[in-house]
Amino acid sequence: MSNLLKSLFISLASVFAFVVSILAIQQLFLGFNLTWLGTLVAAAPFALLLSWLFLIGTARTSANLMMMLEVSIIGLIVSVVGFILHDLNDYWALVLSITATLSALAYIFWYSKFNQRDCSKLAVGKQLPNVELADINGQPINTDSFKGKKTLMIFYRGNWCPLCMVQIKELASSYQKLAESGVRIALVSPQSPKHTQSLAKKFEVPFEYYIDRNNQAAKKLGIFAKNGLPFGLQIFGYESDTVMPTVVITDSNNQIHFADLTDNYRVRPEPETFTEVLAQIS
Repeated sequence: MSNLLKSLFISLASVFAFVVSILAIQQLFLGFNLTWLGTLVAAAPFALLLSWLFLIGTARTSANLMMMLEVSIIGLIVSVVGFILHDLNDYWALVLSITATLSALAYIFWYSKFNQRDCSKLAVGKQLPNVELADINGQPINTDSFKGKKTLMIFYRGNWCPLCMVQIKELASSYQKLAESGVRIALVSPQSPKHTQSLAKKFEVPFEYYIDRNNQAAKKLGIFAKNGLPFGLQIFGYESDTVMPTVVITDSNNQIHFADLTDNYRVRPEPETFTEVLAQIS
């Protein structure tokens, strides 16, 4: 139930941030108003963050996004002051400011975090459980076949996730350095073969792309995210259920040497971390 609420929240909050920002700008064009200025300052940071993620892109952010949060709170304070100074007029602007600030708080401290991740299946030192995947052509393959070579596995949510796409782009840029360690780079997602094939065409490096049908591997590994897709993206051919972003590095015997099971989807390891771990594996 919590994940379903999150799915609805992120879609509604995103639209709300843009609509309120545009509305506040329109009101300010009609005449300066301190309450509406505060509304703009409260709502715009979330809208700008989303624009940055989708238009410019980054593989990670800080956990608490303090600048965004502080600006949004300042906007709320400005709205309150403006509301009081204008004889308690423009109450809608104040309501929108309060809602925008609460949305920012919910996004940072509730939506972004995973609840009770099970880290036991992918603990460092354990053997990688054998799970079945499908290659980009739909042929079945299991992870036991990865033995004989070091493997860097990235479980990503899908082409719709901007942070996942930049993370993969970083890997592509670092491929030559990573390849020196003799590593296999396996990218695993529950998205359709069509979406995965589209992604594969973007990079001229020999990544291995795999599909986790019905999230069977994610469920077995404890990284399944039910209703993890933002509501509405189903119209683009994505399933509602997805995977929690996860990175696993194994040696040639499939023993786990590194596992990043982040509890915040915006906090992810740097490529240099992978290079350092791989260098320590004989």
